Amino acid sequence: MDKFTESLHDVALEHGIASLAADMGVSRHVLANQLNPVNDRHISLAKYYLMVRLTQDVRCVQPLLDELGMIAVPASQPGEDVSLFDLVMNHQVSVGVVAKTVRDALADGQIDAKERGQIEQVVQEEINALCDLSAVLKEMSQPREVKR
Repeated sequence: MDKFTESLHDVALEHGIASLAADMGVSRHVLANQLNPVNDRHISLAKYYLMVRLTQDVRCVQPLLDELGMIAVPASQPGEDVSLFDLVMNHQVSVGVVAKTVRDALADGQIDAKERGQIEQVVQEEINALCDLSAVLKEMSQPREVKR
């Protein structure tokens, strides 16, 4: 069994194939067949996406991320305090985007105006990520006001 199918199969088993199938609007038998690597009728992209949404299980997407050489980091939710770790991860992601953008631009041995603009944009995003990190660090090091 390939890693992708195996991960979907494991997630379905752990979440309960019968209840997951019911939530997806298919019978248990249909879902089990679609997750069977020997069967010619594989799960559709729409059903896969629904399964990911319903289970919220990263194992459904991990094989794809592995194949692409990527990682996924949970995003902070609006209104949620961003942790120092989140800010460091945002910085790391920004650095990776800068490196990829420069590498892609240099693929043909030269950088044109459009590519220069793209590089400048991602560099600015990296600067913003570092500024956010710096601001939180400064705030963390300020003495707290004692209430009387």
